[in-house]
Amino acid sequence: MGDNLKEKTVSGMMWSAVGKMGTLTINFLSNLVLARLLMPSDFDCIGMLAIFLAVSNIFIQGGLGAALIQKKDPQSIDFSTVFYWNLGFAVIFYLILFAIAPFVADYYALPVLKPMLRVQSTVLIIQSFAIVQITTLQKQMNFKALAIRNMAAALAGTLIAIPMALRGFGAWSLVASAIIAAVVNVILLWIMSDWRPSAEFSLTSLKNLFSFGGLMLLSSLAETLFTNLQGLIIGKRFPAGNLGYYMQAKKLEEVPVTGLASIVNEVTFPAFATLQDDPDRLLTGVRKSIKSLAFINFPMMILLIIIAFPLITMLYGEKWETSVPYFQILCISGLVYSLNTLNTNVIKSLGKGKIYFVVQIVKRTLGIALLFLGVRFGIYGLLWAVASVSYISLIINAFVNKKLINYGIFSQLTDVSMCLLIALLAGGATYCIGNLLPCHPFLTMFLQIIIYTIFYLGISKLLKIGELQTYMEILAKLFHRKK
Repeated sequence: MGDNLKEKTVSGMMWSAVGKMGTLTINFLSNLVLARLLMPSDFDCIGMLAIFLAVSNIFIQGGLGAALIQKKDPQSIDFSTVFYWNLGFAVIFYLILFAIAPFVADYYALPVLKPMLRVQSTVLIIQSFAIVQITTLQKQMNFKALAIRNMAAALAGTLIAIPMALRGFGAWSLVASAIIAAVVNVILLWIMSDWRPSAEFSLTSLKNLFSFGGLMLLSSLAETLFTNLQGLIIGKRFPAGNLGYYMQAKKLEEVPVTGLASIVNEVTFPAFATLQDDPDRLLTGVRKSIKSLAFINFPMMILLIIIAFPLITMLYGEKWETSVPYFQILCISGLVYSLNTLNTNVIKSLGKGKIYFVVQIVKRTLGIALLFLGVRFGIYGLLWAVASVSYISLIINAFVNKKLINYGIFSQLTDVSMCLLIALLAGGATYCIGNLLPCHPFLTMFLQIIIYTIFYLGISKLLKIGELQTYMEILAKLFHRKK
């Protein structure tokens, strides 16, 4: 069983990486084109609606997907019950958003938000047909099917958005992209998965799943409110366009950060759940995962901070250069994002719903308080508040895992400290050399990427960092399979 789980986890990690990074790459390239065709105010509109859709989606899912994954032996009636719950709540929340759309438009003093929210909210109903299908494939660790549908859906949305933007549809091109992507997503999932809902619904099953899933719902709600509150404050408090600059910085940062965290979340949660009755193997798996994550995430974030200005101006054009410091601060926050994801997955995988709920509420209550404190110092104060919350969250998460699996903050910092030190040394050398190069900024950026990579991998090789050898072995296996 151990070898089989290891093989499934490695295979799942690879396919999840292909799917997540492929989807993010497609979305990134799409956004790259759209950023040149649309104005920051167009992205403002979508950003203002995000919190309403995100919160609604949390209630629709109800945390029941996580409950199905965590449950050791879910029955057919459990899956069907969750399916009908998702669909029913999707309809309810669509009607709610349809009704409040005029008030949202009045709040932001943007009449276009009324029809836009009513149309985009149809995504909630469409996505409700996908939630159980996704859960089923995750439970089976069939990440190949998930990877294919993710990329296909993203591509379909892109093929709609760009022509509409060229024809002058503005923010509506972003709305259409989301709807088409959701439709393609559902169609492919139903083709790839053999699960179908049966004509049965159990209140007992719902109650049992809610003992864990309900806490996941409230925890996710706190997380979603905190994340989307940032855009809500920026859109209301600061001049038009600032939310668009923030969204572009966030989207660029999400390519490596959220992509990596999504892979970690999608694969480690079911894998750790399988090991919940074997604490020694679970601790070993968590330690290996954290060190492997740090080896990739730390250098990526530090390099992006160094090359932020030429990267953003090259990709989006000079009209987006205001996004540069936003992006750099978000990258500082992103240094520990994946580590936080992995820590919280440990708590969830052990079925500690109450502990997870309390931890999330404490972190997000503190985070929201810091947001309102930071905004008093302007948008940079708000962004630094966001960054500080990430590090405070890591300390809290690690404190809990010290109690659960004896893996606290000092042990975690010890495990990742060498990767961080090497990344900082390589970053310092790269930054200094870059300032001495008499080249065009774009050429300097590419040279800095090469220099940084050589420094980081070279020092890692010299110091015999184990994670480098691990990734080299994985690449060797992939190359051998292709041959």
